[in-house]
Amino acid sequence: MAKTLTTVYIEDNEIELLVTAGKQVEKWATAPLDSGMVNEGIIMQEDAVAERLKTLASDNGVSGHQVVAAVSGQNSIFRLINIPEVPKNILDDAVHSEAARVIPVPLDQVYVSRQELPTGVAHEMRFFLAAHPKNATDSLMRTLTKAGLKSKVLDVAPLALVRNVNRSRCVVVNTWLATIDIIVMVDRVPEVIRSFSLGSENLTETERLSTMAEEISRTVTFYNSSHTEDPLGADVAILVSGEIAEDKNGWPALGGPDGRTVEALTTDFTAPEGFDASRFVVNLGMAQRDLPNEFGSVINLNAIPAIYLPRGVNWFNILAPAVGLLLIGALVYGWTIVDKAKKDADAIQPQIDAVQLQITQAQAKLAGYKPQIDAANAAVAPVQTEAAAYASFYTVLQSQREMASGYVRSAWLEKRNIDEVRLDSINWDGASVVIVGTAYTPDEKIVFNYATSLRDTYRFQNVIVTSIVKELTTDTMVYIYHFTLTCV
Repeated sequence: MAKTLTTVYIEDNEIELLVTAGKQVEKWATAPLDSGMVNEGIIMQEDAVAERLKTLASDNGVSGHQVVAAVSGQNSIFRLINIPEVPKNILDDAVHSEAARVIPVPLDQVYVSRQELPTGVAHEMRFFLAAHPKNATDSLMRTLTKAGLKSKVLDVAPLALVRNVNRSRCVVVNTWLATIDIIVMVDRVPEVIRSFSLGSENLTETERLSTMAEEISRTVTFYNSSHTEDPLGADVAILVSGEIAEDKNGWPALGGPDGRTVEALTTDFTAPEGFDASRFVVNLGMAQRDLPNEFGSVINLNAIPAIYLPRGVNWFNILAPAVGLLLIGALVYGWTIVDKAKKDADAIQPQIDAVQLQITQAQAKLAGYKPQIDAANAAVAPVQTEAAAYASFYTVLQSQREMASGYVRSAWLEKRNIDEVRLDSINWDGASVVIVGTAYTPDEKIVFNYATSLRDTYRFQNVIVTSIVKELTTDTMVYIYHFTLTCV
């Protein structure tokens, strides 16, 4: 008999609950959430959300306390890394060091999970890394506890989503209200994952489709630019789920100028009539974790932080009574041994007294060295204080260097796909980044596109076009734009 599994996914506007037994859907339910209860994957009102989750499970006859949950992919970062083969005792340090280099946020703000992947290169190791925000993860785990639920397995929504695909190479697009996931799948590994808000909820349907098509094209272009030896061709299909799966009239717009085929993301789960799989794709992906899967993603890492894993068996509580009985017996036997030892000690007491006299004489001699030792200790203290100050200063400089490096990297990475923009300078004063550049284009729109790309990295809270000046060049007689962007 197939094992029953309950999965929970809490989105910004809805809770999705699914019960499966193998590849059979048994029960499903949703509960709407009020605006502000969850924001960008962070549960802001934990007690209220926990109560709705508890009621949802109770009203739908979902029993048991163990669930598999998924944290939102918003503000999460995914990377593939290759490192030289290292012994197991230093593997954690090696992966942590490489993660600190490739993940553009301080590692103390995220939980980093990993899964080793095969590599055809000798003496090399390959890992898939998932860095998800601590605030979103912690709020989810606390909410599950308040709802009376426990989870030994934590998934990340985009990673669960792509376990449902029926081909090893494709582009997956999932939308729900104002959010979108875009994932590039190559050889059953998600090479590029983007989860973000589409922006204003007041967009018309045409504007929304245009924005999605632009983001899909940008994602594919980004992948192809770093995989020139094997880019995604026009024959690679786009698989859609969520709200966009129900709007077939909008599919052709998503195919872009290459005319890519657009299909609905399907699943091989069987379900009773009335089940809408497109609304539960993340839950279905979680249910796929331990099931046979020919085409879906091979990434099934457990993203639950170690602090939330169940503690092991307390053997002290189990063995203490038996050990106590043994100790009582040992004490009785030991008493006879101690009595005999006392008699033996009395016999050698004269020898002990002689040794004690030698120790006293040695201690008197060592006392003469005490002033020298005290003077040496007094000289060391100022040096230690100064060293600690230098160490603290170095830590601050290192943190600022990592932050500045991340800002500069974002500025250049987002420019790579905009050939018309040249960056003249990038300056960071510790609070904001000022980017000065020139756009060689007859239309100032390219400047705003670049500013939007920087904003969509979520590294900056705001990107402001501080100035933009139109100039007619004297030699080529074409218009260019000098611009200044302030990123805070």
